[in-house]
Amino acid sequence: MAAHLHGEQRPGELRYRLRCIDELAHDFRGDERLLDVGCGDGGVARLLRERVGEVVAVDVERSPHWDESSGIAFQVADGEALPFEDASFDLVHSKDSLHHMTSPQRALAEYRRVLRPGGTALIVEANRMNPSLYLQMTLLRSHDHFRTARFRELVLAAFPSTRFGAFEAHFVPGLHGVALSVQEATEDFLERISFVRPLLSYNFAVASA
Repeated sequence: MAAHLHGEQRPGELRYRLRCIDELAHDFRGDERLLDVGCGDGGVARLLRERVGEVVAVDVERSPHWDESSGIAFQVADGEALPFEDASFDLVHSKDSLHHMTSPQRALAEYRRVLRPGGTALIVEANRMNPSLYLQMTLLRSHDHFRTARFRELVLAAFPSTRFGAFEAHFVPGLHGVALSVQEATEDFLERISFVRPLLSYNFAVASA
């Protein structure tokens, strides 16, 4: 299965997506039912499928890259009004979705609602204070990313028991081989420098329901 799932993704894109999952340091059991909110082209949902029992992936628009297979299903749905019963999932994954929501508070309440007791929300959002992402996404593409304090405030209002963190990860098209290894080492190095931590590219929350 892994070779099939990985084969459609470019090396740099795959490395970046796997890093964004691995940096959460979440211990997947392997049998969970996971909801991926804001799944985009479905590439991350397919990687998550390798770690859990079942994935339901949703976005507000259908992607031509959605490809349902065993244990993974895609559907159009709004993260602020999820069409699922209460306590339907063990995990909710949401990367770079909240800042697109009209009401991120309502979306977070929905994440909490569909999680089973003891479930976990894995939430990743770009850091507005990261110089590279601020230039690319805020100034050039008008993405309204959160500052770290605002991100934590939003998540804690819905999930009082949350572990927060930050990491460095970028997708640079065209990189492969040794260049990707150098990028990985550079990102690891930046994470170890204390004064750089407020500027790391992503904030994350591992939130307990």
